Amino acid sequence: MRTSDQPAAEKVKCSKDKQLYSGSLIMAFLLLLSCGMQKVTQNAIPKDKDDFHIFILMGQSNMSGYGTLQNDDSLPVPHVFKLPTIYTGPLRWEPAAHPLHNRLQSDRFGLGLPFAKAYLSHHKNVTVGLLPLAFGGAGIDQLKKGTPVYDDFLKKLAVAQKSGVIKGLLWHQGESDTVDEEKADSYAQKLFQLIQDVRKDVGNPELPVVVGNLAEFYGTSKEHNQPDRVARINKVRQALRSVPLKIPNTAFVETTGCTSIDQHYVHFDRSSYIVLGKRYFEAFSKLK
Repeated sequence: MRTSDQPAAEKVKCSKDKQLYSGSLIMAFLLLLSCGMQKVTQNAIPKDKDDFHIFILMGQSNMSGYGTLQNDDSLPVPHVFKLPTIYTGPLRWEPAAHPLHNRLQSDRFGLGLPFAKAYLSHHKNVTVGLLPLAFGGAGIDQLKKGTPVYDDFLKKLAVAQKSGVIKGLLWHQGESDTVDEEKADSYAQKLFQLIQDVRKDVGNPELPVVVGNLAEFYGTSKEHNQPDRVARINKVRQALRSVPLKIPNTAFVETTGCTSIDQHYVHFDRSSYIVLGKRYFEAFSKLK
């Protein structure tokens, strides 16, 4: 009898082992699911629109970002979302990581996420949304109302305003408008008009706007240091600096101390974009 009962006992033991193993797998799965649910909850779009603060990013390559990417830059920043630059299917919010803009291969590390991090450090219990709309190499005529880029802004704006509140416009552009006299001479008026158009389309005539200066080193390379080019660069700089003097509830950010990533002395390096992101936040925080 003992011999014939042994296989049955082993079967019972094997069955119990399987049950314990299955139970462990289920517990592990539930634990992972719980952690995942908690992570999703912490990073979800807020149900209350007032808790979702959205910023428009406009300009050219120094807004889209030209800084060196590091391995962890591909990890999403907690509590920050973006509407993608290039997409297929319905336009949806997605976790934000570098590069924020994915229009061109040159789009890399920029000032948008450093700005968002600084904003979150001073605004607890909110989520930040970013609308990346910069286009490397674009002059202001390629970004103003009536262009494909501006039409894309209007499309993203319609989606954004269903989810949250547009808090401001961050602008960094102007290098491409130093190439000839007509562009440089008309830059100020075109920029003032663009700000007015954005405010009107957002539905807030006092929407906070922060503009950044061209890099201090721009105009020092052999490619750009001819006297006539430097004069046009200074004209665009003057236009940017005049924005707070001409338009209420706007601010200007200096690029003092920032350094270049390339021999052309046009684009900022990674550390400078971090500095600029913080400066944009500091300037924004002084507006109403």
